[in-house]
Amino acid sequence: MRVFFNSFIKIIAFLSAITLFFLVLGFLIAFPLSDAEKANSKKFVFIEGDNKSHNKIVLIELRGLILNEPSDLLEFHLIDSTEAIYISEFINSLEEIKLENPKGLVISINSPGGSVSASYRLFDALKKFKNNNQIKIFIHTNELLASGGYWGILSSDKIYASYGAMIGSIGVRGPDWLYYDNPISISTGILGQTVKTKGGIKKYNTIAGRSKDLFDSFRMPTNEEEQSLQAMVNGIYIDFVNTVAKNRSIENDFIVNNLGALIFHATKAKEHYLIDDVMNLQEVFHQVVNELDLKDFKIIKKERRKSFFKELIQTSLIMRYDVDTIKKNKICSLTNGYINVILLDNKLIRNC
Repeated sequence: MRVFFNSFIKIIAFLSAITLFFLVLGFLIAFPLSDAEKANSKKFVFIEGDNKSHNKIVLIELRGLILNEPSDLLEFHLIDSTEAIYISEFINSLEEIKLENPKGLVISINSPGGSVSASYRLFDALKKFKNNNQIKIFIHTNELLASGGYWGILSSDKIYASYGAMIGSIGVRGPDWLYYDNPISISTGILGQTVKTKGGIKKYNTIAGRSKDLFDSFRMPTNEEEQSLQAMVNGIYIDFVNTVAKNRSIENDFIVNNLGALIFHATKAKEHYLIDDVMNLQEVFHQVVNELDLKDFKIIKKERRKSFFKELIQTSLIMRYDVDTIKKNKICSLTNGYINVILLDNKLIRNC
């Protein structure tokens, strides 16, 4: 009996320790970083130039889908800023950059686009930062700057791209409405979802308000719904075209009739006035120094540094969750659930 009791106590103690560990882990995830960790995350790293110079040029790197903010804390820790551009986080970075009192800001960005609201917020944030602080903004991409990614940086002073980079896709993609015509059965197997049609399944909705069941897969869209959705996409497209025309001094008709939503390599993008020149990031630094007419300069980089606890949290979560699945779900929610300004590889879209 004593042996059983001792074993029982040990098991309870072991389970309690595990429970306590996950409670502490949850506490660390749920609460913001300490002041010391915040200070650590705001550090700038010297890149080149004269380290004693007061003429600072700040470099910040952005990469991935443009989103307003993480949908939850899990996503924040698994899909870091190297995989997505969270506008709420980027605006905070601009406040930190402002404290450095830089002469110029260089943004190295690679993005396939993002949601309409997030792309516009990026455009608006850069415009306000430039105007309120009298700081020139220079954009560089070495891979991809498309659709919402291109819209988002149009308020900058100059746009540069490395040879081979892809720029463009001035267009809007709305959500798909998939309609199953007279379905009789739906089954899910190892080969995916199967739908058989020809009358049989009856589906009932409890809704109030005409078209509240928008995108219902078991009915066709009405003419009114099609016209409403198309008008919404057209309105966003007109705003996109007008923004490109105003900020890049390109005629609206040329954008609509000649450029369309095509994507161009850097050399062709320059011919179409979508960018200012073809050069690598190092050459951009020299160009910025010349344009700002600086005799001496110091280039510093905004760097994200993870604390020990954040590394621990991210490692433990990666062991439990499939990061690729989370990224895929985010992409699919953008392509299927919203009105989007986005360009994605067809393979990614087919997986949704």
